[in-house]
This record gives sequence, C-alpha cells and structure tokens, in this order.
Amino acid sequence: MRQTILPARTILPIAAALAAILTVGTAPAQAISRVETTKTDCSVIRATLIREGAAILRYTSKRGLPIYDRYVSSSLMCESPSIGVWARVPARDTNSCRVIRCDPHAADDDDGLLNFRPLLRLSQ
Repeated sequence: MRQTILPARTILPIAAALAAILTVGTAPAQAISRVETTKTDCSVIRATLIREGAAILRYTSKRGLPIYDRYVSSSLMCESPSIGVWARVPARDTNSCRVIRCDPHAADDDDGLLNFRPLLRLSQ
C-alpha cells in the first residue's frame, strides 16, 4: 500500500481555513441588552443605547400588558426599509424618555422617489 504525502504548501491553506471556521464557530454571540424602563432612569436608558447601539426596551402598559420593541442610538442602525423615528418610553424618573425606534411603516407615508430623512441620533 502506497501512502500519498501532501506537500506543505497544500496543507497550510487547508489548516488555516479549518482554524478560521472553528474560531468563528466557537466565538460567543453578542446578545442584545434588555432594559426594564420603569426600573431605570432615562439617562441610563439613553447611555445604554449610545454604548451598545441598540437594546430591547420593555415596560408594562396602563392595561397591564407588556410592551417591548427594539430601540437604537441612531437612525443609521435601522435595517431597510425601516426608518428611525422619535419615540417616548416611561422611565423611573420621567413618564417621557425620548428615544429612537425603527419603524418599518414610516416610509409608506411618502410618495417621493428620493425621500430625504434627517439623521436621528441620541446624545448625552
């Protein structure tokens, strides 16, 4: 029985590709933060959005139902066709904390081909 030995120039690219696949496959996934807004100050909510780019904000409605959605630090974080719109959520220190939510239906209101949307961005 004759064994075939592969040259080093053939083995190295294969080994590098396998190492890359294993590294990507074992990397930890970046989880999105979840914030209970009525237990958190508005400044902390906004700082979380600025630091992480996006978070799930959750609160209980006046009817007792849980309300939650994805909020972002900038309208650039919205996936197409969603558009960043200003929204308000209740916080521990105020009933009206101003944040940005991605709205998939906001673009439906306009008839123009080239819709100009201002860049919405949270600041400290």
